[in-house]
Amino acid sequence: MNWSDVGGIVAKAAPLVGSMLGGPAGGAVGGLVAKVLGTDATPDAIGEALKADPAALERVRKLEMENEQELTRMHLEAETSRLTQVNKTMRAEAASNDGYVRRWRPTFGYAVALAWVVQAFGIIGACLYAAIASPAEAGPIINAVGNMVSALGMQWAVALSVLGVNVAKRSQDKQVAAGQQPGGGLLGAISKRLGG
Repeated sequence: MNWSDVGGIVAKAAPLVGSMLGGPAGGAVGGLVAKVLGTDATPDAIGEALKADPAALERVRKLEMENEQELTRMHLEAETSRLTQVNKTMRAEAASNDGYVRRWRPTFGYAVALAWVVQAFGIIGACLYAAIASPAEAGPIINAVGNMVSALGMQWAVALSVLGVNVAKRSQDKQVAAGQQPGGGLLGAISKRLGG
């Protein structure tokens, strides 16, 4: 059992404590819960205490109600620390002189294009082979290929969405580097929404 598992159990009665147990402040909040339950501050010990005592969740809910401000402060501090680390990593990547860090977006674009071409030739080739090699079996083979293409739709939707955001973000990066204000539009709004 881990802190996220314990958080899932606790969230039913104390949503703030439950969400914090699954997050970066899990160990600290786990210590508070352990103190209230009179057990060791480990996910396994707390999980066992929650299973063994039906009133345990009520005690955790009371802990949340009595310490809501302190728990909210802890949650905000943990989230701020996490976001600070993410921003620090993003700034380091943006300032990197490493060529690959600067070219990961184009690399992803080329990989998607290559996969698209290989898959298209594979599908067309399979259909042509079926029609030429065994015309009697061509119908079921072509239907199977069609079903496979439908199943790949979600994969391509995700890959092309990521590629679209990458293209929009790269365009904005170039505008900023040239001292221009990035343009708006639908892709600009999506990029801003995604943290660009």
